[in-house]
Amino acid sequence: MTNPTPLRKQDVLSKIDYAKHRHQELMNELFAAKNASRDPAFLVHTAADIISTVRECFDYLGQDIIECYILPNTSNQRIIQDYAAGKLRSYFPYYSSQITSNSVFHELVAINSAVYQSLQDFISSVASNATIPNTLFTYQIFVDVKDMVNQKKHDKLIGVISNNDKEYLIQNENIKIVVPMSGQVGWSSFSVEPGLSVSRVSEYRFDYNNQEVSKFCLFATEATQHVIMSLYDKHFA
Repeated sequence: MTNPTPLRKQDVLSKIDYAKHRHQELMNELFAAKNASRDPAFLVHTAADIISTVRECFDYLGQDIIECYILPNTSNQRIIQDYAAGKLRSYFPYYSSQITSNSVFHELVAINSAVYQSLQDFISSVASNATIPNTLFTYQIFVDVKDMVNQKKHDKLIGVISNNDKEYLIQNENIKIVVPMSGQVGWSSFSVEPGLSVSRVSEYRFDYNNQEVSKFCLFATEATQHVIMSLYDKHFA
C-alpha cells in the first residue's frame, strides 16, 4: 500500500523553524541581559512559546495519522460521526492507555500495523526513558514538554528560577560564550586569552525539571524534529 500524503508536514516544519527562530531570540536576550546584569525580558513567555510550539508538532502528526490512515479505512461509525461533528479529540499518545481498544489509535491494529507498532515503540521508549537514536537526548524530554504545556494551560506560567553567579560570561567585541558552572566534568578552572573579559552571571532554570532554560528549549526543538521527521519519512509520502 502506498503511504498517504500528509496534510500537515509542512506546517510541522514551519513550526520547528519558528521554534528555532524564537530560541535564537531567547539566546540574544539572555546574552544581553547577562551582559547588562539585569533580568531577561519576557524569558518565561518566550520559553513557553517554544515549548508549546514543539508540543503542537506531535498533535499535528497525530491528526495526520487519524485523517490519512484511520478515517479513510475505519468501520467504526462512532469515530466517523465524532469527527464529522468536530468532537473527535485525540492527542498524540504518550502512554499505553492511549492506544488501547477505547482509543481512536487502536483502529490502526487492523488498518496499518506498522504505524501502530511505531506508536507502541514511541510509548515504550518514553516509559523506559530510552536515548533517542543518533542523539544525546532521551525520550523523557517529550514528557517534560507535554507536562509543562499542560501546567501552563491549566495552572500558571511556567516557572523559571534565577541562580545568581552560576555561569561565566566570556566575551569581547567578536564573541560571546556562556559557560555553566554546574554539570562540568574533568575541570575546575579555565584561562582565557588577553582581550577577553570574564564575569559571573545568573543562570536561569525551569522550576519544573531544574533544566537550564536555553539548553532545554534547544534540545526539545531538536529532539522533536528528529523523531517527528523520522515518523513522517517512514509512514507518509
